[in-house]
Amino acid sequence: MVALCRNPESLADLRHPGLRVVAGDLRRPSSCAGLPPPGGSVFHLASVRNHPRSHVREMAEINVGATMALARQARERGVARFVYVATALIYGSSEGGEVRSEADGFGYAPGSYALSKRVVVELIRNLVREGLPAVVACPSIVFGPDHPSHPNRVTSEIRRLLRGSPRIFLAGGRQVRNLVYVEDVVRGLLAAEERGAVGEDYLLGGEEVSPRDFAERVLAIAGSRPGPVLSLPAAPALGIASLVDRWPGRREGYATAVRNLLLEWRFSSARAEKDLGYRPRPLSEGLARTIHWLRSREGR
Repeated sequence: MVALCRNPESLADLRHPGLRVVAGDLRRPSSCAGLPPPGGSVFHLASVRNHPRSHVREMAEINVGATMALARQARERGVARFVYVATALIYGSSEGGEVRSEADGFGYAPGSYALSKRVVVELIRNLVREGLPAVVACPSIVFGPDHPSHPNRVTSEIRRLLRGSPRIFLAGGRQVRNLVYVEDVVRGLLAAEERGAVGEDYLLGGEEVSPRDFAERVLAIAGSRPGPVLSLPAAPALGIASLVDRWPGRREGYATAVRNLLLEWRFSSARAEKDLGYRPRPLSEGLARTIHWLRSREGR
């Protein structure tokens, strides 16, 4: 198994006899020479993440342009499977409390990240008609053990809570969102490669929880004392975020991040459960594993 990475040194702690980490950048085709192997499988996870300091132009260059170049190369080289990792956000937020599924099609999601993923899914569907054996996996909001070079947002919030930092909620913190443990996503990706139908999309979700309930569960599982509560009304939070966005160099925007936090994100994994045998673990188990990992590695 070969993992393409811009900075292999950052993955030195992930050594495995069956894994070879090689330096490469999707924006430089020469660094990907010989990849992917004919008859092999490709798991495409590389992208510019949704972040207030992300550049829209870079998202288009990497998330769309470089991704499609690799997908076309995979088709030409005759890969067995091309598993593209998108995001459940492309199906949109849950207005009125409805649970979104693949059958609903694309929906509203603020920001350039979800848009870039949506564009690629549409383009990959075209390549499927031209012979690319692609399967699209769409994880919901992922959490679990992370890496210092790419800290996970939900896991970073767990770190804050374990330190006794204030519990910060937007507009009351009752917005429901779907969280999925990282190992369940990995198992879902492997199942998508093995059993996923070419041309299909699969939502890989977990359990729904609001920020308030999430904080309570983390503190209860950890046996930690809760910190103070700070609740920010929606309008002032958006106003402050919009002011920050006026600083030079901002591209994606803090206001976009706030809008995402104010929305509800509810998803059904019924298709993945039926076709792939996907079975996400309960949220409490994933939280317990994450807290144990943080304490063993970071002394939280």
